[in-house]
Amino acid sequence: MKNIPFYIDGVHGGFMKVEGIMRLEQDGIYLEFQVKDSLMEAYKSSVKTHFLVLKDIDTVELRIGWFRTRLWIYAQSGKILEAIPGNDLTQRVFSFKRVHRPALANMVSQLNLELSEQKLKELDERYRLS
Repeated sequence: MKNIPFYIDGVHGGFMKVEGIMRLEQDGIYLEFQVKDSLMEAYKSSVKTHFLVLKDIDTVELRIGWFRTRLWIYAQSGKILEAIPGNDLTQRVFSFKRVHRPALANMVSQLNLELSEQKLKELDERYRLS
């Protein structure tokens, strides 16, 4: 799958921002990101990687507006998103540039399909055993 660049604004009270790439892999979302100083860009952290497993993702929501494109990822636990900088415990908001909308829409539709298939398998296993 194609790497899609993203950014997260408003980290650490608006003094930091996160820039990185994400891509959909077979069993989850691969993230590679760097935290930067948003004022003078004097500080840059080392590049960090994180893998979100599909079973840990609760839902994803894509919102495309006139000026912004955002992806909300909701997790089942706060521990899952702990390594990714953000303001909320169980959700992260990723922003994207307009150029990447088609690739992002394709990735989100595939991700939603995989999440639905996984939830159907879990329901099937649960009701087969009972």
